[in-house]
Amino acid sequence: MMQINSLDDFIKSMPESLDTVILKARYLYLELGKRSFYDPEYKYFMFGEEEEYCDYSEKTYSNPNMIICTTLAKQFVELLMKAVIRAELVYEGAHYLVAFYDEEGNYHLADITNDLKNIQFGCKTTYFGADTILFEKLKEIDILLGYISEKKTYSDDYWYILKNILEDSNLSQKKKLELVLQDMQKFGDITKLRRYRNFFYLSKIY
Repeated sequence: MMQINSLDDFIKSMPESLDTVILKARYLYLELGKRSFYDPEYKYFMFGEEEEYCDYSEKTYSNPNMIICTTLAKQFVELLMKAVIRAELVYEGAHYLVAFYDEEGNYHLADITNDLKNIQFGCKTTYFGADTILFEKLKEIDILLGYISEKKTYSDDYWYILKNILEDSNLSQKKKLELVLQDMQKFGDITKLRRYRNFFYLSKIY
């Protein structure tokens, strides 16, 4: 993974072969998601309080990118606009999403904050064009972008193998945990993941 120190670096790193809005938006979604870490300490602020008690609301991209949903949504919108893609913030249920528009003027919703755990474990995403982009189409795009391949698909497609191993009653709890942690390390650097994303993975396996 190349070093990214600013939002402009994301645009510079984008392959010239990406010639549609969906391809560009998906690339930026995955790359920003790989490098962003949601700070759960700010999850329980009332809406708008983060602007009073912390400087996250005006925070631009940094490395590492410690964020809250407001900041991350703004960063994604800014990235899309730098890629000449029409985009806007959408406030829904005390949470910020992003809407972006393709060449035909159709809009697609994206919630990168809630997809961070999926992206950082190489899983299927849940909140990128969920109601507007067919899964098979998105899978083709992810193969093209190198997020997955023909031989190695989404990591959650393999979890059943580990689950079956953990059902072996002869294994101690310590050994089971060791196996889970080894498996997690295959899909990413667990030392860089925040506690709630590590918990997400453990809860899916156990």
